Amino acid sequence: MNGKQRMALQSKQWLVDALVTLMQRGEAVTDISITEIVQTADLSRKTFYRAFKTKDDLIDYLCRQLTDNYFESLKQATRGQTPISFETTMQHFFTFWWQQKDLVRLLIRQGLFDRLNGVWQHDAVDKYRQFPAPWHAAGTDREVNYIMAFALGGFTNVLRLWLAQDHPESPEQVQKVALAGFGQLAQNIGRAN
Repeated sequence: MNGKQRMALQSKQWLVDALVTLMQRGEAVTDISITEIVQTADLSRKTFYRAFKTKDDLIDYLCRQLTDNYFESLKQATRGQTPISFETTMQHFFTFWWQQKDLVRLLIRQGLFDRLNGVWQHDAVDKYRQFPAPWHAAGTDREVNYIMAFALGGFTNVLRLWLAQDHPESPEQVQKVALAGFGQLAQNIGRAN
């Protein structure tokens, strides 16, 4: 990566940080203007429009950063583990998002959590295929997309319910509850066949 590319990435990060700062100050994301964002980032509008077409593109970039960071941290946490267990994956899921809870709670308050989920779902099949685990279902991209929509919907709805609380449980507590629920679901599906 050359200096110009590094500067472009740094500018994008400053714009993301500015947006988050403005939302943390209590401004509704719908009321935040591009002018406010660039002023807070101490950048020009021209720089903004080189990086993003719209404020929505900036929000999607923030969401993609979060999901990419989650996936990279999951790969690091499970490197060398064969096979990768479902329980280990869940433990990492809850631990990672607990560490990001302030930002997730901000997205929930701002009505942006569904954006995060949408960005995650958009990239889910590619990420799913890069992360082989014995409990992953096989199939065409379309079939895997349905499976991921089901699984991701469950996980992200638990994440939203958990972190939207004033006093959320610890990651270990919510993982225990989720594992018990998934176990019951799996048993009942097995009985239905």
